[in-house]
Amino acid sequence: MRTWDDKDQYVKLLEKLQTKHDELFEKIVIAQRGDKQDYAQAYAVELIKIRTHISRCRHMNMKMKWGEMYSDESYF
Repeated sequence: MRTWDDKDQYVKLLEKLQTKHDELFEKIVIAQRGDKQDYAQAYAVELIKIRTHISRCRHMNMKMKWGEMYSDESYF
């Protein structure tokens, strides 16, 4: 069973990842404006990794929510 601490950690993790995402996205825009495509591509690779991690975190959170719902006998 999940606790409030798990939910707080999930929220903090997503906030950190979203901050990194925003910083990288801004760096990509700046690199493209400065005509530095190599830098923009390198930042884009990192951005993809962050987006994948965010997606996995959300997926795991949903799995835990669904697991709780189906393990609760009063639900059925």
